[in-house]
Amino acid sequence: MLGSYDWAQQNRGQMNLKEKLYLLQKTLAPTMQHLLQYLLPKQRETIFIDFNKIVLPDSTLVKAAIEQLEETQKTSLIYHSWRSYFWGIAFSQIHGWQYDNEVFLVAALLHDLGLIDPHRAPNCQCFTLNSAIQAEQLCQNHHYSQEKTDLVTDVICMHMNGFTDMSQPKEVIMLQKGTSCDVIGSELYLIDKQFQEQCLQNYPRENFNSVFKASIQEEIKRHPHSRTAFLNQLGLSTLIQLNPFNE
Repeated sequence: MLGSYDWAQQNRGQMNLKEKLYLLQKTLAPTMQHLLQYLLPKQRETIFIDFNKIVLPDSTLVKAAIEQLEETQKTSLIYHSWRSYFWGIAFSQIHGWQYDNEVFLVAALLHDLGLIDPHRAPNCQCFTLNSAIQAEQLCQNHHYSQEKTDLVTDVICMHMNGFTDMSQPKEVIMLQKGTSCDVIGSELYLIDKQFQEQCLQNYPRENFNSVFKASIQEEIKRHPHSRTAFLNQLGLSTLIQLNPFNE
């Protein structure tokens, strides 16, 4: 499966021509749909989601993941990780999905570690693989089950696919939608305004657009054959610039 941890390990995260054509085909429709929503916005009915009633799992693994994220001291990307978690939770409540909250939170917190610190796994050719390796090590250090550890690494690696495969585990879909919402504003209109405001008050964007675009450019220099580089060729930086968040 394109983007999975197994896929990333086999080729270190580099894409071949066939995979690029597949990704192009898969991302074309959702990108056009997103642009149409941006150009022709419509009022959508939303459901109320109480931000204050979202309960974070209180485990030693989660505490360790929070500590590892905070050690980066990259406030903009730290807050992005938290917002991606809450956007993902919002989508799960909108659609009534069942999921493992601990798995999802650990993956959301650690999904960009390889973008922040690319030197932890120098042989990787994709920051998501770097992030997944670091997350796997943390899970193993806390004796997390192999099944859940495998899910954490898949969630992290697949969040950069650029499209959603609804046959995948809900945690994968939630991080894909959560990060896409935060980076380009995808499907933000489905989330009620009060929830949006509370999320942004707790985790402000801190000039995230500029910080993330600069991080992407560094990633492209390091890994020119990665999904990030290819998605940027398809217009990722432009979509970031067009997102509805005010900064």
